[in-house]
Amino acid sequence: MNLRNKYQEKLQRAIAQNDFSNAIIFVKALDIINRISIGESVELGNKEWELTLKNDLEEDFIPDINKRLSLSASSIETYIQCPLKYRFQQIDKIPPKPNNPTLIFGSIIHKVLENFHETKGELSEQKMIDILNKEWESVEFEYSIRKKKFKEQAVEILKRYVEICSKDKPDVLATEYEFVFDIDDVRIRGKIDRIDNGTSGKKVVDYKTSKKSSSAKDSIQLAIYCIFLQEHDKGSLKGIPESATLYFLRDKKQPKYSHSFTKPELVMIQNKIKEVAQNIRASYFEPITGVHCEWCDYKNLACPAWES
Repeated sequence: MNLRNKYQEKLQRAIAQNDFSNAIIFVKALDIINRISIGESVELGNKEWELTLKNDLEEDFIPDINKRLSLSASSIETYIQCPLKYRFQQIDKIPPKPNNPTLIFGSIIHKVLENFHETKGELSEQKMIDILNKEWESVEFEYSIRKKKFKEQAVEILKRYVEICSKDKPDVLATEYEFVFDIDDVRIRGKIDRIDNGTSGKKVVDYKTSKKSSSAKDSIQLAIYCIFLQEHDKGSLKGIPESATLYFLRDKKQPKYSHSFTKPELVMIQNKIKEVAQNIRASYFEPITGVHCEWCDYKNLACPAWES
């Protein structure tokens, strides 16, 4: 086991045991390990954990960050939002809060919609609710009252979805379409929620259960889907999609935000991904503050921006 993995495991055990004083120490140790691994000179003090780390550094080889990075659209967006959060999540492997109800809810809705379009037959409201009830049986929420509230929200969202589909039935070609491709020495992985057949090409759709809507044009996630289909897919789906849509399932007035990406726009996104990869390899993990800090799982875990 290399030194980084050794301290990642210590950190994960400390968090699992709610031992946050030691967790903070291990976060600091991992930061030092990352800095030394790219050639920085770091002077350690005489605290017990620093002496232990100093001894470990003398005994263990510290590898550089993997030359071939493997990134997803969400991890790229996380880095752009806050490089330190990316480090905690992807490099230090600090697990997020367990049983996050919002994440559980989003996962269920995605699964229900996948099954809804995969099974043949009429796209009826009853069919949707039957699928939801089946998926809901296996779900565990921390509080039963919260589970009941989320179930009510799910029923409302999915009934509205069926109503929209009945007025404009999509010609669904694929759901949860997994992909992997390379941009230079960066491996990109992901999954497209839905691919439809349009009038002049393919359409990609990404479901969102968040309450706040955002622009499709600014979505790196949608752009990555289009880059893959444009350049790397070898099947019948190949080509720049006719449109790329963020489908905000909670939005009653305007749930769909669409954009048709151009080749120059996709080149810009590829360059942005290369820039993110370069910064990750250089161990640039400075925090960026904003409204996203309020719901960050790591804000109380040695985050200098939050502490200040």
